[in-house]
Amino acid sequence: MVLGKNEFDLVILGILTASQAPLHGYVIKQSIEGSYGGRYFKLSNSSMYPRLAKLESDGYIEGKKEQQENVPDKKVYRITEAGKQRLRELITMPVDPHASTSDRDYNFMVHAVHFSYITKEERRKVAQPMYEDAIAELNEALDKREKFGKYLDKISLLVLDEGIEQLKNKVRFYGRLMELE
Repeated sequence: MVLGKNEFDLVILGILTASQAPLHGYVIKQSIEGSYGGRYFKLSNSSMYPRLAKLESDGYIEGKKEQQENVPDKKVYRITEAGKQRLRELITMPVDPHASTSDRDYNFMVHAVHFSYITKEERRKVAQPMYEDAIAELNEALDKREKFGKYLDKISLLVLDEGIEQLKNKVRFYGRLMELE
């Protein structure tokens, strides 16, 4: 998966907000991979530490060196009030509609994980376009099933029906996410 720059920042700020304590860059990286799945995207130090430096220079996080015995000092980060506001802004940003479907779905889930930090109305604005796209995609698949189902072999029909079930689940999920109190 391709994690967008905004989503990468969202993940870092979300980890720091959830921890409620300063975290070392390595721990942030481990938390991200553990929480969001190293299976889906890989974080390298060459991508992680420049993002931390950028977030720090923008005032969204503060870094502080902590001395250690017999090893180099480590830098720990904590989120600032400006960072908490930036987190809310990032959560409420629409997901890139031009991304591939799988990247868009994954990036949306990154936003959705943090929906507890925003209002129901803000959540609805973020989820509504995804919900509408899922309904359109479901209707298209149902039309294909109706028009071409009788011409498909058993395996192709099974695959189409499975896709339809997944789309129905997606529509239900987005609907529930928008209505949850």
